[in-house]
Amino acid sequence: MTEILAGGCFCGAVRYRAEAEETLHYLCHCTDCQRYGGGAYHCAIVVAAGKLEVSGRARVHACQADSGRMIARHFCAACGGHLFTSPWPEATRFSVKAGTLDDLSQFKPAHQIWCQSRRDWAALPEMESFDQGFTRPVAIGAPAVDPDQDRF
Repeated sequence: MTEILAGGCFCGAVRYRAEAEETLHYLCHCTDCQRYGGGAYHCAIVVAAGKLEVSGRARVHACQADSGRMIARHFCAACGGHLFTSPWPEATRFSVKAGTLDDLSQFKPAHQIWCQSRRDWAALPEMESFDQGFTRPVAIGAPAVDPDQDRF
């Protein structure tokens, strides 16, 4: 089934649309996401890079994640709204920030990662949970060769 996702930043200068047959809805409890997002976790939907169409000007900030990998955070150049996260330097997939969706009811998380950093009051036991990143390859976008290289 094809999932159609549409959304944008707070000011509307950046808009996106994705039509994807494969998506992955998850929460990330790593300390980077807590600090960057100003909350207990990051809510996102993974889509392959070739499925995401973006209009408007987004800026990128590359940094090292808790996993040790380099990631890029994409945000609106006008309002600073965080829109996506992707591997860096090659964006094979994007983690679309769920709060930027036009219809937030589309977000249905089934997994949570980096639970070793989860706040006690943010426990969500009804989901599949991983102490760090996903322990199996995430095959959305480019297939993983090494599971450690495909952790969020």
